Amino acid sequence: MQTTDQYNQKLSKLWDRRAGTATVELALVLPLLLLLLMGIVEFGLLFEDFMLLKNAAREGARTGATGASTTAIADRVENAAAQLSTEALTTTQKYGVYDEGSWTWYSLGNVSADEGIINNAPTGAFIKIEVSYPHPLVATGILPGLEDEPGSGTINLTTTATFRRE
Repeated sequence: MQTTDQYNQKLSKLWDRRAGTATVELALVLPLLLLLLMGIVEFGLLFEDFMLLKNAAREGARTGATGASTTAIADRVENAAAQLSTEALTTTQKYGVYDEGSWTWYSLGNVSADEGIINNAPTGAFIKIEVSYPHPLVATGILPGLEDEPGSGTINLTTTATFRRE
């Protein structure tokens, strides 16, 4: 018959072996959990920047649809995307006319009018604002496949918005 001390000794040996197993399991699973966590953080930041960019393009197109100058459109895009690095923003301003079954797109410019300087898109044309931004990746070393160009540390986000000229 076993005494209480002998029983406790056997139980503690068994417990010691199981404690080592938990450490090994943690060592195997922790890198995967960290990778998943960094992916979630990176996706959240990427999504936030894309939504800011989409809103900036929409604000610029709306401003252009009212007849504002190209400078006013660019300023509106930069103000709407103020949380981003505005030096890195690239804005393309065009207007399109649908004629005889096809679209023709022109660069948006300025003209003088009675009400001041306005854009040169005719009434009824479509104003298209395209905004691009190189989103800096946080987890470049951990998630290397996300970069547009290897070693750049960025992924290029581009969005457009189109409004009809009033």
